[in-house]
Amino acid sequence: METIKNPNYILLGASKSATTTIYDVLRQNLNVFAPQFKEPHFFNIDDNYEKGFSWYLNTYYKNSIDSKVVIDFTPTYLYSKKSPERIFHSLGRGVKFIVILRDPVDRAFSHYLHSKRDGHEKESFESAIKLEHKRLSGYIIDNDFVAELRFSYISQGLYYKMLKSYLKFYDLNDFLIINFDKEIRNNMHIALDRVSKFLDVDINTELSNIHSNKSGVSKSKSLNNLILKENIFRKFVKKIMPYNIRQIIKNKIRNFNKQDVNYTPLNSDLKRELFDTYFKEDVSNLENLLNKKMDWN
Repeated sequence: METIKNPNYILLGASKSATTTIYDVLRQNLNVFAPQFKEPHFFNIDDNYEKGFSWYLNTYYKNSIDSKVVIDFTPTYLYSKKSPERIFHSLGRGVKFIVILRDPVDRAFSHYLHSKRDGHEKESFESAIKLEHKRLSGYIIDNDFVAELRFSYISQGLYYKMLKSYLKFYDLNDFLIINFDKEIRNNMHIALDRVSKFLDVDINTELSNIHSNKSGVSKSKSLNNLILKENIFRKFVKKIMPYNIRQIIKNKIRNFNKQDVNYTPLNSDLKRELFDTYFKEDVSNLENLLNKKMDWN
């Protein structure tokens, strides 16, 4: 009897760092199995984790039997305090990780634009940054991890802090660390080559011009609210449709409803201020850990 394979690789971060692009490239490789819905959110969403490991495998990986590489793409695992131990408990030492790290200020702004596009964020970027600590404190008390993810613009850019929680269970050589700004932004083929060697599969570098999940705005706010806000329609759909199918359909509608828009880049003085205030120490610690300069700021 053929057995469903456990994931042997996880792309666990960071969000808003071209992880969807890497996902779209790898899914075209016959030796790689990734679920049709990109982000299972099993290890970081309590309601999913409590359904059990068998539910996770049967929901997302039942067709993984013949694949050399079986991968979970959930970038927010990096931020989740519960995920490292849960992953270790479920998958043991046999799993390896891909982590894409982006200039934390640029990542925070891209994250903000994503939340604004989806109608969750009403504040200006600077106001949202100032409100973050107060907001997250409330969400943590309420155990509302989804809301915490939406508004953790600074917190999801503290890479050293987050990686350290994984290094309690895994060795640094279990991780492929990719610098978005050096290896993806203008040189995607470099990143794909490193991923290819790490996974030990051939990747078509001609796909390096793919750019998925760009920031944008909703064409219809009403349609956006219908699929993202709590309402009678969503409650009905939850009762009749499995979680992963709902997510696939929601993503398709959201992409259909999105139109590209050019945003004004952050002022260089503001970028410097944000970096020095929130990220400078963490980046210094990260560079010491990895023994290489990230060349951000």
